[in-house]
Amino acid sequence: MKHFAVFALASAAALPGTALAQAAAPAQAPATGAATVATGATVYDTSGGVVGTVESTDGTNAVVNTGTVKAAIPLTSLGQGAQGPVLAMTKAQLEAAAGQQQAQATADFKSKLVPGATVYGTGGTQLGTIKSIDASGVTLTTADGPVVLPTSGFGPGPQGIVLGMTAAQLKAAMTAAGGGSAAASSSSSSSTTAGDMAAGTTAATGTESASTPGTTADASTTAPGATTTTTKAKRKPR
Repeated sequence: MKHFAVFALASAAALPGTALAQAAAPAQAPATGAATVATGATVYDTSGGVVGTVESTDGTNAVVNTGTVKAAIPLTSLGQGAQGPVLAMTKAQLEAAAGQQQAQATADFKSKLVPGATVYGTGGTQLGTIKSIDASGVTLTTADGPVVLPTSGFGPGPQGIVLGMTAAQLKAAMTAAGGGSAAASSSSSSSTTAGDMAAGTTAATGTESASTPGTTADASTTAPGATTTTTKAKRKPR
């Protein structure tokens, strides 16, 4: 049974929403009227200070990037100011609230990252179950064999624990890792075979060298015999 270690792709894969905090923004927007929120708009606090920039919006929430954190702000918490959308929180307050929520979310998630838990891919496909967790990473049991993945590659998702890879990406990564192992194994095997062949050749050469003296001795022994026989044959006519 092969044991794959897939780190590069899993570490680089992005987990949707893992770095996004649902900030505890005010339930009501400042009394400045409904805000017109568009991607790229600057969000201000009630004193005119810059809070951050709207990175995206889905019609319900606006993802505000402060430069330090990304927080999902309900559109109902944003009012319209003279300069643009207004939030009843300063940049520091929003970052503090987002940090607290992120820490809580991380703690909740880690409590679910345990042996036996089911893991899904970003496409929603079940990838396998967690076998063990240690300093080297998370060992996931899949249909293609066990695979060790970095803990940072996992995050919370709608179905539970999500790995930042699709089923196809994980399979490809495992195949690549397996190919490398197979290649190394093949190379090692080839080296061993080559070594055995070399040893065999040396042994054969040594045998030939060892038997050459014997062969020479035999030839030498036979030669005198042959000469004697010839001599006897020559004496008969006399």
